[in-house]
Amino acid sequence: MGAWKGHRGRRGEHPPPDPDVFEAVPEGPDTVVLDRGRAAAATAPAHPDDYAVLVPFRPRRRSPGGSVEGHEALDRHESAELERRYRERAGRSPSAANTLALMLLERGEQDEAAELLHRAAEAGHRGAATNLGVLMHRQGRDDAASLWWHRAAEAGSRIAAFSLGALLLDQADAARAGAGAGVGEYHDLSGQGVYWLRNAAESGHVRAALTLGEFFELTGRAGAERWYRRAAEAGHPEAAYRLGRMGQERDDERAASTWFLRAASCGHVRAAVRLATSLERAGDTAEAIGWYRLAAEEGDAEGARALGFLLQDSGDVEGAVRWWQVAAESGDGTAANALGAWFAAGGRAGEAARWYERAAAAGECNGAFNLGLLHAEHEDVAGAERWFRMAAYAGHGDAANALAGLLLERGDDEEARIWFARAAEAGSVDGSYNLGILHSRNGLDDAAETCWQRAAEAGHADAALQLGLLLERRGDAEGAARAYETAARADRPTAAFRLGAMLADAGAGEQAERWYGVAADAGHVTAALRCGVLCARRGEDKSAARRFKVAAEAGSVSGAWNLALLHLRHGDPEGAEPWLTVAARGGHGRAALRLVVLALRRGDLADAEHWCGPAVEHGPAEVAAKAQRLLDAFRAESLAS
Repeated sequence: MGAWKGHRGRRGEHPPPDPDVFEAVPEGPDTVVLDRGRAAAATAPAHPDDYAVLVPFRPRRRSPGGSVEGHEALDRHESAELERRYRERAGRSPSAANTLALMLLERGEQDEAAELLHRAAEAGHRGAATNLGVLMHRQGRDDAASLWWHRAAEAGSRIAAFSLGALLLDQADAARAGAGAGVGEYHDLSGQGVYWLRNAAESGHVRAALTLGEFFELTGRAGAERWYRRAAEAGHPEAAYRLGRMGQERDDERAASTWFLRAASCGHVRAAVRLATSLERAGDTAEAIGWYRLAAEEGDAEGARALGFLLQDSGDVEGAVRWWQVAAESGDGTAANALGAWFAAGGRAGEAARWYERAAAAGECNGAFNLGLLHAEHEDVAGAERWFRMAAYAGHGDAANALAGLLLERGDDEEARIWFARAAEAGSVDGSYNLGILHSRNGLDDAAETCWQRAAEAGHADAALQLGLLLERRGDAEGAARAYETAARADRPTAAFRLGAMLADAGAGEQAERWYGVAADAGHVTAALRCGVLCARRGEDKSAARRFKVAAEAGSVSGAWNLALLHLRHGDPEGAEPWLTVAARGGHGRAALRLVVLALRRGDLADAEHWCGPAVEHGPAEVAAKAQRLLDAFRAESLAS
């Protein structure tokens, strides 16, 4: 039915986009903007101009010399005093109005903050216009947000240009998805979005370059790599990760690893996993373990799972189990399946079943298949069938093959044939082989040949043997010989024997003897006999005796007879007699007659008369006639006396 599956499949491409969060992003005094969350990686560090988010105002204490002493906020009294001063200046200073608005937003007083931002923006403060756009967007008023960002962008705000461009791309996507939206509207909005993003990116806004690269990549337009490169060279890890992926897609592992290393060194978890995978493929296991561990310690389930497999390979089973559990508890089905296999191997079926069930629930069909094997091992046929069906319906070839086997055992040949066929389609070589057996039983040799040919080409030795037998019956000696050789090289002694027999019939004695020897060494009795005969004919009696003895000890009457003849050839009747006895008791008439002769030579008439009976019964005509004459003579002499 198959072995326990410890599948190492990789899963996932992108981390989910970040929601809007509060983070410091200065663009001049107290400027904040919107985070559209289009392409940010969960692992990207805060970076000036990387994120556009609404930021509460957080003044810092300064030393007498003017330097920042710490990051603690001012106490309530000082904050109130500072707010009073900004209020005094807000009427005449747009910058003070903007700063005061940020202080109010920190307390949740949006209405007054919006009024102050509006006043400062109307007075030409681009930071206030940008922040007002953020506030409008947070309130769901995207048209107003667009207007204020447009004003700030035209005044030179690269962050406003980025926010405006990102919003326009979102609106373009919504227009394309909406009922009755025209293609022209989509192109118009996306074109404007690209214009403003390009404006921001060319002014040094890193996140804008990343977003442009993502847009060009998703729409299949040229230029994605150029913008990703600009963002990556400015230090954005997500852009470096995207460049690494592009390198892999064009099979440039060297470039891919370079970019993954740059991203991973900045803490990008997905890049660390990709880099570790490349290192693992290249055989640098120690380095791969380090990067997988980094990802795993950051909570990445795939990194934890892969780390577990590498630790298992290096002999650290306890470490492997620990990381598989971390990954499995994060919902990784492959890790749960690996845990199940580990518990099953230790005889802890209950624990194994629990983890297999978690693997199956996570969509890992190996978990369902292994549960089926577990139930089958405990002779729970109904439970085995239920789990095999679940895995088989999910496309698991080995499960389909195992299910078909259960159906065949209870006599449901037709459904078994269907599942064997599905197993074969899913790539199960056992399924192809078994389907061929069913076709052969039903006289469908052409269909059987197709199945066995497919399985044999995939390395299934028994399928190659069956194919050889079928082709030999059809008279296709060349095809049969090829199939037999494939099976013989995979340690199928019957195939080696059949190949030897075909070569012997074709007059290729030396090659025939070589394949007979292969079969004989693997325990094929008839092949051992034929090897012995060929050796004896060449006078290599020692080799012949070895082959004959192997056959005789395996119960071969001919082997015992031939071994006895070798002893007689060398004048050793005492050595021959035990093997003659074995052969005679097995129904060999000539051996019985030889025992008669040996008994007469030592004067044991009773023993001679005893062996005449088997010689008469089992010997060929001339042997039986001689034995009968001797038996008649013994009886006549007995009567005369």
